[in-house]
Amino acid sequence: MTEEHNEEGRDATVYELGYHLVSTIAADDLETEVNKIRKAIEKRGGSFITEGTPEALTLAFPMFINKAGKQIKHETAYFGWIKFEMEPEQAVALRTEDLAHNENLLRILLIVTTREETRAQLQSEQNTILREVKTTGVLEKKHEVEEGGEVSEEELEKSIDDLVGEDETK
Repeated sequence: MTEEHNEEGRDATVYELGYHLVSTIAADDLETEVNKIRKAIEKRGGSFITEGTPEALTLAFPMFINKAGKQIKHETAYFGWIKFEMEPEQAVALRTEDLAHNENLLRILLIVTTREETRAQLQSEQNTILREVKTTGVLEKKHEVEEGGEVSEEELEKSIDDLVGEDETK
């Protein structure tokens, strides 16, 4: 867990809040809905580190919410995230008291993270995805022993052409 001392000497933890807003929100009202989330964080004494602007996306599976006795199906949503620092007790209250009652939030995920910039940055499909990859082991190269006699130059050239042709199609 990442903990730091704030100005008053209390422990503060760095959190990242990932959220899905319902897609029925008009594009002009999207910033208003994000401001509601920011104000809830500020109300609980959170200090902002960084955030990702909500982007429309298709959900991996449909989600249903109950509204006035009806189940409403959502197949798309706006996904955004906010990284902030807050006391753990306040983070629990933020999730259970403030965000749980927002009817425009389809889903939220609050995780403990680090202050450092996020290594894997999710961006729109038009931009490249940056990712830091660490290797954990060494691949073993297997050598197969072939038995056989001499190979003519024609057969060798044909084998090379076949191999080069395979690489070009991949």
